[in-house]
Amino acid sequence: MPAQVVQDATARLLIVDDAPSNIHLLHQAVEGLGQVFFATDGESALVRALELRPNVILLDIEMPGLDGYAVFDRLKATPELQDVAVIFVTAHDRAPHERAVLDLGGVDFLHKPIDLPVARARVRTQLALQQKTRELDRARRDLAGVLDSLPGLVLELDEAGRVRFCNDRCRVWLGRPAADLLGGGIDEVLPVADRPALIEAVHSARGGGREVLELALDRDGGGGRHAQAVLVPRESGVLLLLTDITDRVFAERALAQEKERIRITLESIGDAVIATDRDGIVTFVNPIAEDMTGWLRADAVGRPIEEVMQLHDPIEKRSLVNPIRLAISEERTVGMALNCQLRRRDGRDFAVEDSAAPIRDHRGEIIGAIVVFHDVSEARAMAIKMTHLAKHDALTNLPNRILLQDRCLQAVEDARREQGRVAMLLIDLDRFLHINDAVGHAVGDQILQTVAQRLRAQLHGGGTVSRQGGDEFIVLLPGVDELEQVGMLAHQLLAVVAEPYWCEDRRYDLTASIGISIFPDDASDVETLHRHADAAMYRAKQDGRARFHFFSAEIEESLRSRHRLASDLRLALEGRQFRLHYQPQVAAGSGRIVGVEALLRWPRSGAPATSPAAFIPMAEESGLIVPLGAWVLGEACAAACRWRDAGAPTRVSVNVSAVQFLDPGWLDLVRATLARTGLTAGLLELEITEGVLARDLPRTLGIINELKAIGVSIALDDFGTGYSSLSYLKRFPIDVLKIDQSFVREMTDDPCDAAIVGAVTRMAQGLGLQLVAEGVETPAQADLLAQLGCGIMQGYRFSRPVPEEDLLRLLLHGTLTPDP
Repeated sequence: MPAQVVQDATARLLIVDDAPSNIHLLHQAVEGLGQVFFATDGESALVRALELRPNVILLDIEMPGLDGYAVFDRLKATPELQDVAVIFVTAHDRAPHERAVLDLGGVDFLHKPIDLPVARARVRTQLALQQKTRELDRARRDLAGVLDSLPGLVLELDEAGRVRFCNDRCRVWLGRPAADLLGGGIDEVLPVADRPALIEAVHSARGGGREVLELALDRDGGGGRHAQAVLVPRESGVLLLLTDITDRVFAERALAQEKERIRITLESIGDAVIATDRDGIVTFVNPIAEDMTGWLRADAVGRPIEEVMQLHDPIEKRSLVNPIRLAISEERTVGMALNCQLRRRDGRDFAVEDSAAPIRDHRGEIIGAIVVFHDVSEARAMAIKMTHLAKHDALTNLPNRILLQDRCLQAVEDARREQGRVAMLLIDLDRFLHINDAVGHAVGDQILQTVAQRLRAQLHGGGTVSRQGGDEFIVLLPGVDELEQVGMLAHQLLAVVAEPYWCEDRRYDLTASIGISIFPDDASDVETLHRHADAAMYRAKQDGRARFHFFSAEIEESLRSRHRLASDLRLALEGRQFRLHYQPQVAAGSGRIVGVEALLRWPRSGAPATSPAAFIPMAEESGLIVPLGAWVLGEACAAACRWRDAGAPTRVSVNVSAVQFLDPGWLDLVRATLARTGLTAGLLELEITEGVLARDLPRTLGIINELKAIGVSIALDDFGTGYSSLSYLKRFPIDVLKIDQSFVREMTDDPCDAAIVGAVTRMAQGLGLQLVAEGVETPAQADLLAQLGCGIMQGYRFSRPVPEEDLLRLLLHGTLTPDP
């Protein structure tokens, strides 16, 4: 709209007139519409026009030299100036000059004297027209660019079905320039196989309908291109858009071929295959599955998978969940349970092995599942053999890198989930290459096989030993509870490697260096765990070989502390540094001492006393608990004899660990100790925990019955903190129950603990068992225990553990009066 045109700083206006006054008036008329330039004669006007390339020239007709018509002719003869808009200006008669101007190609005519508003309006109109023309040209270029860049072929057909426009300028679709196609009939231009269908679609679209069809193009007889044609009616013809669907057509054909190939494969493979929908209803059964299940496809389709494929466990005599159900519900591939059998329709059973996997659509949604199964007889044996060969070292039959990597990843994931630890011990044989170089690889291989056997024997069924190649081995320990067990194992591995090797009556000696890394203390992943173990092994090599190093200095220092403790423990036992204290067990009503418990103390010279909670576990781990326990038993029995001889016979209770109790010489030790000290068996009570009972039930029951036959009493310590307590009370001849102090400590504040103590008291009374409450420290605890029916108590409320001599004085006094 011209009224909206404002000054365009880029527009250039050239005024050509020989009269300065006219130039001045025209300048006033066009001021503000652009940059204004002028010339006073025809020659200079042509020069200025070439320099400026003006948008509009206001050209006077009557000028000396070249008049306006001559200048106009020269302008139109100049290619660069042919499109300049020329408005003629004259003082002559309006009509004949205006017709002449327009006939020549002028765009407008101004008559002198100049009407300034009219002149301004006409110039502004020309500028607006030029602006719209530029925009239209730009739109046409953009549209042409869009059409040229479309991935499809665009054809515009006239009413006669002839090509009026084509965007195939690069001959991509039809192999001919677009210009060659113009005017040709659609059936001539498009080399399609089904010409009648195309012609019919064009006629239908011409009638006002939108048509879509697929065409096969046969360009130059080469074929190979498929297109989707969309025909849209136009006012004077039809617009045809072709989209290349060759890839889709080929993909559909390939899919159809693949489906047929899969069908033939499923029909011909040696495994049984059953497919179901997402509800577990059978949709497909191949011939092998028909034979194995006894169900024909026609009968099986539409039935639940459990009816067609009946699985059961022959050992536990129960039906098994079909893996199809698990695959669908858990959205994963599922293997068949062990000991799985398939019951055929005729009732016959045979072992099968299978896996089931969900079937997903293109969106990833589960639409069903498929199960593949077969007879396991030969296939299972072969699979096991092949799997073993793939994951084990050929020389030593140890797991190789592949299997170790799998186990490392699993161990780390388990430890991360359960907040546990995993240890990796990297073992490198020291100077092994010297043996290979000196006597050959045959001897070296024998030695490596022996090393593998020795290392594997030290794990006792736990962990993994792997050969990494050459003379390098790795031990993986998952589920590490105590770091000390890692160090102890490292010591054992060094020892067994260092034992002599005999090959062909010749002795060979080796040592090893071990690097240890702990997850998550030293590493957050398997790769780092291995790298740190390797670094620690290198450190062991640097420090002189035949040793091990932890990667973490803190862990290594902790282990050294435990080793020092174990060494000190051994020295203390040899030097008889241990002492026994005794804590009375008191009848709460009378204050009479009815028994004492022997408690081990270690008063270390020049160091604080070590708690039994610290050194008893170490003694059990190191095996020192057996001689230490024998010493405790002998000392306690001897003390009880002295109290008896002093006129204060008292039953003494001795704690027995699981390691002691199951030691082969334990029963003989008890008999020998009683005989040596002269103590009556009735004055000895042995305290065991539920953990002892759970170790080896038949053997434990036999030992307890032997002890009872001798006359020794059995007390169950820490009752209620273990597992299956009621079962133990029923199966084992227990005399005394000791309520653990953890229940006593909180019973006055925690109703649950009080209820537990009350229940244990009533149960002990019902079973005819004596009951002793440990850890009684306050009057409130003692009063509540008495109210609940517990009459014998032990704890600081009555007396701390005291030496033998102090206890004798308490025994001779007869009763204990609790502190107020």
